Amino acid sequence: MIEYGYMEDGYLRSRILEPVSERFIDTDGESKTRTISIEEQIAMLSDFWKPVELIDDEKLKCEDGFIITPIPYDAGDHISYKYHKKADMQEVRREISLLKEQLSNGDYKIVKCYEANLLGEQLPYDMAKLHAERDEIRNRINELEKLLQ
Repeated sequence: MIEYGYMEDGYLRSRILEPVSERFIDTDGESKTRTISIEEQIAMLSDFWKPVELIDDEKLKCEDGFIITPIPYDAGDHISYKYHKKADMQEVRREISLLKEQLSNGDYKIVKCYEANLLGEQLPYDMAKLHAERDEIRNRINELEKLLQ
């Protein structure tokens, strides 16, 4: 099995070649089967068809939050791949959603501190620590939202 293809308008057009059996009627009128080899199929292709390099699975591995996209290109005598790393937008949106939910789930602490302050009572939470934690979450949300632009 081998892949042959060509580039057209930035897209890879390809086909997998493997031995193919075909039935035919010989000169005596008998039905026979023959196998068309990969080499014979390659010989039947137009000149612009080229062997396609296998995608390197090792180059597709990366850290969480990113994805690797193989981008085909014509390397002269064959079709090869460049490996483009970019942020996984679905993962970015999921993380933003979780961080916003975390902020929302902690809003009651702010309300309790505000009520205690209005009543002149002792604050139930360390307001400086609470503010710093929430500010850190907001900063992370802002960083992630820049990736979506």
